[in-house]
Amino acid sequence: MRILYYASIDFYSKPNPSFHLMTTMIEDILADGHTVHFVGCRDTSKEKHIPDNFLNNKNFSYVLTDVKPVKKSHFSRRYFSGIKYALDTRKFLKEAKNNFDIIFVQSSPTVLYNLLNARKFAGSAKVIYNIQDMFPGSSVASGVMPQKWMQKIFYRLQKIAYNKSDYITVISEDMKNKVIEQGVIADKITVIVNWFDDTSVHSVKWEDNRFAAKYNMDLGKFYIQYAGTMGYVFDYKMVLAVGEKLKNYEDIEIQMIGEGSQKQIFIQEAENAGLDNIKFLPLEPQEMVSDVYSACSVCFIPLKKGIIGNSVPSKAGLLMACKRPIVTSVDEDSDYFNMINENHAGIAVSADDPDMAVKALLEFYNNRKLCEEYGEKGYLYGHELYSRSNNMNKYLHFFKEVIKGDPTEI
Repeated sequence: MRILYYASIDFYSKPNPSFHLMTTMIEDILADGHTVHFVGCRDTSKEKHIPDNFLNNKNFSYVLTDVKPVKKSHFSRRYFSGIKYALDTRKFLKEAKNNFDIIFVQSSPTVLYNLLNARKFAGSAKVIYNIQDMFPGSSVASGVMPQKWMQKIFYRLQKIAYNKSDYITVISEDMKNKVIEQGVIADKITVIVNWFDDTSVHSVKWEDNRFAAKYNMDLGKFYIQYAGTMGYVFDYKMVLAVGEKLKNYEDIEIQMIGEGSQKQIFIQEAENAGLDNIKFLPLEPQEMVSDVYSACSVCFIPLKKGIIGNSVPSKAGLLMACKRPIVTSVDEDSDYFNMINENHAGIAVSADDPDMAVKALLEFYNNRKLCEEYGEKGYLYGHELYSRSNNMNKYLHFFKEVIKGDPTEI
């Protein structure tokens, strides 16, 4: 099996779940004996772009085009940079015509232009569009794109993108439903969830926890934690409301770990409200994932209303692997809401109800045994569902069925 992996322009922009997921995907495709030709970008601000284990594999090859980093807040500049990336990589797709069985196209706001390239030069290869984040749906739901005329334009462009692919993979049932709502037939869509690396992510004992030691954390305190991107899909106002209601609990600390476009305004509003129970900490390196998530008592994932389906939290599987319960504020009619509650991986509450979020958090605070019980249940449910080995087996099976021309239900 010969796969051309067509990366998005954001692939190497920063440490992110996409980078981790897709490098492990390439590792497992190569380990299964197949060839991968990687088409991507060379960030001019970085020196390292391709992992050494790829470079040393005879079945791996790559071509890169130079890009200059653009801040995420500069939408128009980023969008035109994405178009330029597609134009610059066009020659690579032309050179690769008829040499591959599959062209796997990673999602981005400018994915249409990559898909146009893939479609034009696919030859007999099948084009798979891998959706990690819905655009413009995520931007519309988060309030970043309020202009109706702009929404209409980008939704039309997205429909063209769907039509340029032979098959579409999405990362949740909620996302599949969103794609169907936009006119794509269900048979064209396959759900394979994002995974954690089950060979490395695990629960870490308190006495061995490097993150807890680094910040001199107190085993007797109750830690509510969010670790991830504090961007537009993240509802920091929900955290402020929860922080206000819990500020008199001296043994509860709310940890906000990571970076993102909303972090500074979040910090400022927390300071203005005098919420010193909310602590802001920097992003930790990838090798600290198990320590970070194992240090919390409960993880809080606050999502803006309408986000789920357009975007999916990548941390749920990691938390389940670390045996930590989840409290999430999310749309009540979503598959994600039901998954958390029905499998007792945590407690899901309405996206616009901070009182219920506080009630759920205090339920775990007042019953530490319940944290352990939900952590164990979440582990049993999520370990296989979100494991790298299980989901990469699904991908490899899916690729083989695509080449045959009739992918079966995964």
